[in-house]
Amino acid sequence: MNTHIPAALLAALFLAAPAVATSAADGGPAVAQPATPAIPTPAPTTPATTLRLTVTGPAQATTAPSPESTAAPAPAARTVTLHCDPAGGDHPRADAACADLDASQGRVDRESDTACILLYDPVEVRAEGVWRGRPVSFARQYGNTCELNARTGAVFAF
Repeated sequence: MNTHIPAALLAALFLAAPAVATSAADGGPAVAQPATPAIPTPAPTTPATTLRLTVTGPAQATTAPSPESTAAPAPAARTVTLHCDPAGGDHPRADAACADLDASQGRVDRESDTACILLYDPVEVRAEGVWRGRPVSFARQYGNTCELNARTGAVFAF
């Protein structure tokens, strides 16, 4: 049996083993530890936020219906895309909408103590997508635009 260990193997084992430092206070000579290279750690990333937001209503103000048309026209739907981290998309107030979502930890609707007029002019909203990696599916009808703005902040302000 060959008990001869190549010098390269000994050097590799020596470099891989943790160095033990002793000091003169311990009675031995001080041994310097080999420097370990710094491994860069990746910066923490925030999962993406992309929401498709739709507002339908309120109904357009109309005058008395004409004999040809007995029903008021349907309210038009408006849709935008909101990206956060960084804020963007075609939402006109993306920075404020992302800040509102961050403040509410991703909740689209939240409590409000704002007093709104009791005028029924319904507004329907929908939010679909992802907020910081969590799926979002939200739909609700509010009594009027004041109630919508008070409960959702800038999220549906477009």
